[in-house]
Amino acid sequence: MPTPREPIRVKSNILFSLREVLRAEGFLEAVTPVGRWADLGPGRRVPLGENGNLRAMIGPALRVTLEHHSRVFEIGPCFRPEKPDDLHASEFTMLDLYAAGESFDYLLELARLLVAPHIPYQPVNISVADYIQNVFGVDLRHSPLGDLPQRMAARVGSGPDEPFKSILGRFIEQELEIRSASRAVFLTDYPVGGDEPCARLTPSTTSVLNRFELIVDGIEVVHGYEDEVDGAVFADRAREVGLYDDEQRLAWEAIDAGRVPAGSVGLGIGIERLCAASSGIRDIRPFLQSTQFGLRDSHA
Repeated sequence: MPTPREPIRVKSNILFSLREVLRAEGFLEAVTPVGRWADLGPGRRVPLGENGNLRAMIGPALRVTLEHHSRVFEIGPCFRPEKPDDLHASEFTMLDLYAAGESFDYLLELARLLVAPHIPYQPVNISVADYIQNVFGVDLRHSPLGDLPQRMAARVGSGPDEPFKSILGRFIEQELEIRSASRAVFLTDYPVGGDEPCARLTPSTTSVLNRFELIVDGIEVVHGYEDEVDGAVFADRAREVGLYDDEQRLAWEAIDAGRVPAGSVGLGIGIERLCAASSGIRDIRPFLQSTQFGLRDSHA
């Protein structure tokens, strides 16, 4: 397996390039709190004792800065209470951005603009909804999920109590992410019921979301979506998958008060994963510099 000759230079150059592109596109860099008071529920955040929690994502706190400017981004550390491996770390770096009043197509092209210079493949598109229609005969653009969760569960061999968001994730991993071997793939047209309740229903469809992920040689590098503009619809969808929380509530309070626009698009890029993909390796650990000072298992 190849290894990067100078991982610190690879990461530095990528960060410089991302900032340069976003500034040229009219984005301002923001800074939101790394320490957050909301714990979001068991296993979702690293606790700081009585002082709060470390953020697992930048997310809603960045979205509310649209109150001050229509295009904002942040590059900063995030923390996850999960076992580290070659693609996961206790501390990692994310780029998140939001743009008000922009379309899903704009966001998809922005993702290409940001990432394409750093990966060795020209990205291609694969529609998850089209693939599901080919496999199961279910047209999610015009039909509800129906018995798709049960049929998909049988196909991936899941247990009877496994939630659909997990079943869908396994299905996509087993049947679509593997298609990114030695290439880059934008997966688009995700069905409702997955692990991204923020995404807006694609206009004129029944069960398809304006959401995408970029998979580079088996590594998820980017995720993006058009934000749901109806607060009640978003809350119901998020509660169904156990992802409605205090931070989402605070963001919607700002939207309902008219301080923050409801219509926006957002994406996130895993910086160490982009570094790994650009270097042709499946390992983010070389890009986690000074790990001896980090969380105890951050490079285990």
